Amino acid sequence: MKRIFFLMTAVWLTAGFGLAQDRPSEQDMFGNNAAAATPAATPNTPGSAPETSSEDAMAGKPHNLLTSAEENTQIGGTLSTEADYYLQNGSALDQNIVSNPNILFLYLDTKLENDNRVFARIRTFYDPTGVSSGNSTASSYTNPYGFGQKNSDNLSVQLQELRISANLNHQIFLTIGRQKVKYGAAKFFNPTDFLNSTPYDFFLPSDERTGVDMLMAQIPSGTANLYLTGLPGNPTNGNPAGGYFRGELAYDSFGFLESGEISFSGYLPKGQSGRAGFDISQGIGDLDAYFEGAAGQDNSGHWEGAFSTGAGWETRYADQQSQTATFEAEFANYPTLSGGSSFESYSSSQFGVFAISLVGPFQWLDITLAETNLYNFNGNSGYSRLDTICQFTNRISGRIYVAAPWGSSDGQYSFNASGLWGQTGARLDVDF
Repeated sequence: MKRIFFLMTAVWLTAGFGLAQDRPSEQDMFGNNAAAATPAATPNTPGSAPETSSEDAMAGKPHNLLTSAEENTQIGGTLSTEADYYLQNGSALDQNIVSNPNILFLYLDTKLENDNRVFARIRTFYDPTGVSSGNSTASSYTNPYGFGQKNSDNLSVQLQELRISANLNHQIFLTIGRQKVKYGAAKFFNPTDFLNSTPYDFFLPSDERTGVDMLMAQIPSGTANLYLTGLPGNPTNGNPAGGYFRGELAYDSFGFLESGEISFSGYLPKGQSGRAGFDISQGIGDLDAYFEGAAGQDNSGHWEGAFSTGAGWETRYADQQSQTATFEAEFANYPTLSGGSSFESYSSSQFGVFAISLVGPFQWLDITLAETNLYNFNGNSGYSRLDTICQFTNRISGRIYVAAPWGSSDGQYSFNASGLWGQTGARLDVDF
């Protein structure tokens, strides 16, 4: 019954979007605030080790297998279609903004002998309405994929990953090419994520940022890992040439503290000031606490720091093992720096995030409710989104969401800044 209700609601939302054919221009509605990023509900849970969107992200999903004695090749991907309806300030219901983003991820993963492999992944974006551009940012969180010019269907294809992985006697592991990485112990804001030129958008269901071109060597030793990275630079996405290192050490529990992990990192971009980072994740009873901090110099040579700290707690609230409730809270403080790396993408701001995820409410075991709330302390404004997610099969899932800004009318996330009272939409994801 709940699946029928879910599908009927999605059909109703999609049908309602057809009313908005004569839409005012983005300039009339939003002024100069044309770019914004993203919603979705359940934040990813990045650890302090690198998080890839390659074979790790595809693990457990169905694939078409081409096997031989020498190699194992997997070909697959994900197709997502979304319908978004934006409620504009002072506009009639049939004059509001409608977008239809369609995202296709395709990957090829070939495992060679001696645990070597070749991996490629592309992202195709298409919106027939021309409203969304396909280039998400993390500036205002009022549009999943940025506003386009509406003068084309905004078809775009991006090479997200293209890399070769090899090893030297299974003691040193090398990866060369474009690869996706996300460092840091924090769940929402990552000051030590130096390598990505844009911040991680935690409202999206997955990390859709393009990978970083580099040569990376991983040297494991017991419970420790050392990462040494050389960056050739890429003028298209703004990643400079330079070097990066990161050391990680996992440790056992002692006293009332559970096991945890600590790391140190450094970044030396060509022609720019260096960065240094530190993060730690620590189990404290039932809590998973973490701290992540970074320091660097501004254009005048003065040192500034940024940090993010928070905790998460998961508990079972009903008889079923899968019926869990997760609570996460985080506070982030960023300095007044200007530049290209994600450490500098938020100018002198303090953020707070509080997220709740409820799996299997009312004995609906294939339903998840996820509420994510973002608050900007500087402007006293926030943005909240509630997702109802249904896992129809192992390959097919869908979601319906509602979202709205709130707080001070002069704040970054207020309806005055975005031109929106709220938004709603539906999304369908199919793995193959």
